[in-house]
Amino acid sequence: MSAYRDNFGDLLEPGLRKIFDDKFEEIPEVYSTIFHVESSSSDVERDSAITGFSLAEETAEGSPIQYEDPVQMYDVSYVHKKYTKGFKVSEELMEDDRYSIIKKKPAALARTMRRTSEYLAATVLNNGFSAGTGGDGKYLFAVTHPRADAGTAQSNASGSGITLTETNLNTALLAMRAQLDDKGMKIGVKADTLIVPAALEKTAMEITNSSLRSGTANNDSNYYKGMLTVKGWDWLSSSTAWFLMDSSQHELNYFWRVRPEFKQDNSFDTGMALFKARMRCSQGWSDWRGVWGSKGDGNSYTS
Repeated sequence: MSAYRDNFGDLLEPGLRKIFDDKFEEIPEVYSTIFHVESSSSDVERDSAITGFSLAEETAEGSPIQYEDPVQMYDVSYVHKKYTKGFKVSEELMEDDRYSIIKKKPAALARTMRRTSEYLAATVLNNGFSAGTGGDGKYLFAVTHPRADAGTAQSNASGSGITLTETNLNTALLAMRAQLDDKGMKIGVKADTLIVPAALEKTAMEITNSSLRSGTANNDSNYYKGMLTVKGWDWLSSSTAWFLMDSSQHELNYFWRVRPEFKQDNSFDTGMALFKARMRCSQGWSDWRGVWGSKGDGNSYTS
């Protein structure tokens, strides 16, 4: 839809004290502190992996070495998508705008692109229990991730949707440390980040930052104090779901093919001023290890 003077009469009327124009504070950028953010020079990025080896075997003197083959793991593709937004304004409205509101509208496009980036990144966690399967055919958070060597399936999700409490946090931390590679070997995953929606931020801070144990009259020291960085993310859609992450070992990725760019042109025939913003990006995960999640609703989860 184009912007004409008839649609924005207040901008032409003298004597108004103020016209508000998207003056709200920006929500701080969070996605870049969670995801590995990288630039891409191709239309698609592909990740793959190969397993390591199991434990060494005791070998008698003069006996041959037992050889073991690594196993090809799963391929993951990141296909970049294009996102755009624009607006059109008549040259007369640009000329007659007494409050210079229309001239500020290109800056609003920049806000739109920043917000869209946060929204897209958050969908990886928001949909992590219900949509978007990875290379192993499972959701990001699943209780039956298959192993490439056909060994026992693994879990990085709460099968009972445990809520965020001190006791349940310990359960989740131990579950993360139990994550194995695709040969069944320990990999030293240890959570250092707790990601929560706004509704759980207070609870998360009380559990992890209190000097003494939270919610108890005991004078025990708080084991979790200083262990985890709490990240409250306003773009998380669930008010109950919570997530743990090992920032050094997770494989959540955000690729920029084209970072937000802004262009302006004018139509020779109509005199309309044209403004547009454009970006190309993709987001997802290459492996489920290094993250753990609970829907936090107390309900059974079997995916």
